[in-house]
Amino acid sequence: MSSSLLEMANRMVDRSPFNRWLGMSVLDAGPQGIVLAIQWREELISNPDIRSTHGGILAALVDAAGDYAVALQFGHPVPTMDMHVDYHRVATPGNLRVEGQIIHLSKRFATAQARVLDMEGHLIASGRGLYLLRSPQAPDATTVGAGVQA
Repeated sequence: MSSSLLEMANRMVDRSPFNRWLGMSVLDAGPQGIVLAIQWREELISNPDIRSTHGGILAALVDAAGDYAVALQFGHPVPTMDMHVDYHRVATPGNLRVEGQIIHLSKRFATAQARVLDMEGHLIASGRGLYLLRSPQAPDATTVGAGVQA
């Protein structure tokens, strides 16, 4: 684990109010990728009958791990262009961790994959995202209307 990459990852993750609301923390960060975690709490429940974690939370974890894996290489978060998530099992109450890594890099885009695991190591969800490599700047009118997120 590189301490400078870990510090950078912590700064990027902590900047987001959504990440802070989730209680997201960085467990590891380095050239190989990133490992994030969240602590389970009642607000994450989708179905009170089975006490399952909402699929949107799992998708957000996949996206965050992919984005921050790319961001560690470029020094800033990057916009998500496309994302696919597969759900493998119900996420019941318990802390979650997500591992993200870059799997393809070109001049304009990066593809990253992520795996969400429960604390016993069971695969809960997985996915991959396509991220636009651009300089860190506020979106302008042409990108906002074109579906590009900042």
